[in-house]
Amino acid sequence: MFKFYLVIFFIFFQFISCNISEKQNLKNIEGMWEIYSVSSNGEVFYPKGRPPLVDYYVFNADSTGIKKKLKPNFNNTYTSSLDELHFEIKKAKSGHIFLNYYSNSNSWRERIKKLTKKELIISNNKFEYHYKRFEIDK
Repeated sequence: MFKFYLVIFFIFFQFISCNISEKQNLKNIEGMWEIYSVSSNGEVFYPKGRPPLVDYYVFNADSTGIKKKLKPNFNNTYTSSLDELHFEIKKAKSGHIFLNYYSNSNSWRERIKKLTKKELIISNNKFEYHYKRFEIDK
């Protein structure tokens, strides 16, 4: 009987630690990201020059957050419009992780294909966006 409880405890612990680790990894989305490339229909496009806008993600403990567009200025400051997209991160039954965006007039989702401290790949029905962490010039 002790072995049975030990096995149940071990399985339960695996589920808990998996969720904690997953949330810590998802926290990597927080911060500023610049688009490195965009691909669609087998073609890859690379933006030239400094990014005109960067995507800024704020991630909350309840798996919700905000995405804003920031414009880098020359003096290491940023300009932002008042527009912001609210999102919720959800794991599908397939195991894929999605950003579910919602606004007063629309909702859609994008799949997080890869997320590390320095790289982010997001895809939707039309495009795949390859981001790299935005570095501030000093």
